[in-house]
This record gives sequence, C-alpha cells and structure tokens, in this order.
Amino acid sequence: MNLSEFCGLFYASHYLPTACYDETGFVVSAGFPYKSDPYLFVLPKLRSGRLPSVYASSDAGFFGRVSTKEGEMIVGPAYATPVTQEVIRAYMQKNAIPPLQEGEIAQFLSGIPQYTYNRFLNLLVYLHYTLNGEVLSVTETFGIDERQYEAIIGTQHAHTAYEAREEQQNHGTFLFEKRMLELVKQGEADRLNAFLMESLKAEPMNEGKLADSPLRQAKNLFIGTVAVVGKYAAIPGGMDVEQAYQLIDTYTQECEHTQSLEAIKVLQYNMLMDFTRRVAAQRLPQGISPEVRAAMQFISSHLNEPLGIGEVSRQCGKSKAWLCARFKQELSISIGKYITLAKLREAESLLRYTSKPLSEISDYLGFSSQPYFQNVFKKHKGITPMQFRDRHSPLQEAESKGSRTDSGS
Repeated sequence: MNLSEFCGLFYASHYLPTACYDETGFVVSAGFPYKSDPYLFVLPKLRSGRLPSVYASSDAGFFGRVSTKEGEMIVGPAYATPVTQEVIRAYMQKNAIPPLQEGEIAQFLSGIPQYTYNRFLNLLVYLHYTLNGEVLSVTETFGIDERQYEAIIGTQHAHTAYEAREEQQNHGTFLFEKRMLELVKQGEADRLNAFLMESLKAEPMNEGKLADSPLRQAKNLFIGTVAVVGKYAAIPGGMDVEQAYQLIDTYTQECEHTQSLEAIKVLQYNMLMDFTRRVAAQRLPQGISPEVRAAMQFISSHLNEPLGIGEVSRQCGKSKAWLCARFKQELSISIGKYITLAKLREAESLLRYTSKPLSEISDYLGFSSQPYFQNVFKKHKGITPMQFRDRHSPLQEAESKGSRTDSGS
C-alpha cells in the first residue's frame, strides 16, 4: 500500500488532517494549509506510547499515530467541541505560525469535523486494521487511564436510564439514577466510577420499553441520559451552560452513529465521566443564589477581559453594594478576590497544558504587568508560575511517573 496516497484518500473521505512519515522523516501531509511538517510539537508525545498511540491536549485537540511497514501515519487535530479563538492561538503558537495567517488557520481548524475522545480512539483502531489487517480492542489497546475519558464498564447491559419522568419509580431505576446524578453534580469522578462498577453486581433494572429493537432502545436511553445529565446535574453543579449544551449535542450525534450495544456502553461511560470531571473543574458551592451564580458564570466567560465589580453587577441587574454583600455572604470571599482566583485557575490551566510564555498569559488574563502576575500567583500558590509549570505539566508528570516505574522495576 502506498501510504502517501492513502493519507490523501483518508483526508478526502474524513476531512481529518493527516501526514505520513518514513525512515527518513516527514514525507507528505493532507488537509493542512501549509506544506511544512505539521506535527513537530506532538510527535515526541505520540512516539513515546504504545501503538496505535493517542495524545489528548486540553487546547490543541486529539492526535493519533498508526504505524505500518512503510512508515507511520499521524492524524489530527480533532476537537470534541467547537474551535474557539483560544484554541486557534494555541495551535498557531505550538506550530510557530505567524500572526498574519490567523484567518487562514481559523478557517482550517473550524472545518475539521468534531470527534469525541471515544470516537477518535475507535477511528485509530479502524485505521490500524485497515493498514495492518490486525483487529484490536479499544479497551485493551488504550487501557483505562484516569487522566483520559476512555474506560469501559464491560457488562451485559447498557440499561441505566436517567430520564426525569414520574414513571421511573415504577421502572426500578429511580434510586440508581438519583444517586448517579448527584455524583455527577458533585464532580465526584472516582466515587461515580466505583458506584457504576458496584452496580454491575446487582440485578438488572427494568427500564421500560422505548423502542422495538435493542439498539434503538439503547440509543433512546442514552439520548435521554445525556440530556438529563447535562441539564440537571452538570449545569447545577457549576459547568458552563454553553459548554454543557455543546457536549449534549456532540454526544447525541455520536450516539446516533453508533451501531452496536457494546459501543453505546463505552460511550455512555465516557460521557458520564466526561461531564463529571468537567463539573469538578468548575465546581460551585451549594445554596448559591441565581444572581451570584450568574455573576460567577459571567466572570468565567470573560476571564480574558478587564473585569470590574460594576460591570459584573450590571450583568446581574443588581447594585454593586448588593452583589458585594451577597458574594461575601454566600462564598465567604469578596467578588474582587473571586475574580483573582478565577484568573489564577485559568493561569494554572494555561501553564499546565500550553507552552504560552508568561507575558502572553499575563496579558491574556488582564494583569497590569508580567511581574505583577508573577507576584500574585506566588502569593496565592506559594510557588512561581514557572515552578508550577515545571512541576505540573503533563509531560513532566509523565516523565516523573516513568522514572518511578523504571526505578521500581
């Protein structure tokens, strides 16, 4: 098989960018608006894992690698949610693309089809079979990793429905659903995983009949589940409303393309853990008033803009004095401090998952200067931004984990 021709045909049919390499290095790419090697920054991460391998970046998307006798094929990026300006900037920085090409890169990335992590893993397994004739299991190939969304329940039923309707009490799933939704709302990923695994030992629950075929039944249950999880657990738990609705849409579309009960089981588990982990990252305390919740959501959506108490209070329809007093009462901190902490949480994410320089992070988050940003960060975190990056970047953590494994073997 001619790998270069295959890459071109793959892009023409899937619209996912790809490139191929042989023993001498980069050969050709397909789908990119530039001709140079498009995977320089991600190749070391992909080549350090098993085959096929995958790399999931918080700001750069999903990337995969499949190896053949002729060389290797790299696929990506793919994204689970619509591409934002921040994603575009991160992609340009990691690929050393000049600012003048931002419009071209924005058009390129926005044209890539959306893939959830689960669907992307199945694509890599399919590519491996096409190129090498070997059938692989997604679960066995990629394993269970708490830092990724891929996992599998591995049982004979995909029967957990979470539809909010009165008949549930008669169907035997009400108590199970209530507990599951509460764990999602609390952002308790580990406890949710343990709860789901423990539920496998119980007797199968009666869900009621929603379709004439088992596959359509499972799909209908999943669609009801993802809507309820997003609207009545993730959003009340603190997840950004728009992000929650985007994920509901994405998982619903992927479910409709799924053609086996086992694939729906995997997708359902991934969906639950995905929402729960996102809630944990955006956790809201209990008993928050609608006005304070609206203020928190507004702050979260405008971290890259100058934020003043007056602007936030106008968005909530309340006076500055009222909002400041209510914020202090409900969150035990001032609104100004909350804004600072929210910006620092975003700074942590940018330090951990991107290679952006401190000056750019400081400007992006609206700090008056880089030294001021560094001082504020150290005051609240106890270490400098660069020390945080050195200790907590995924690459550093992976190398540290590998070192511990090697020393213990």
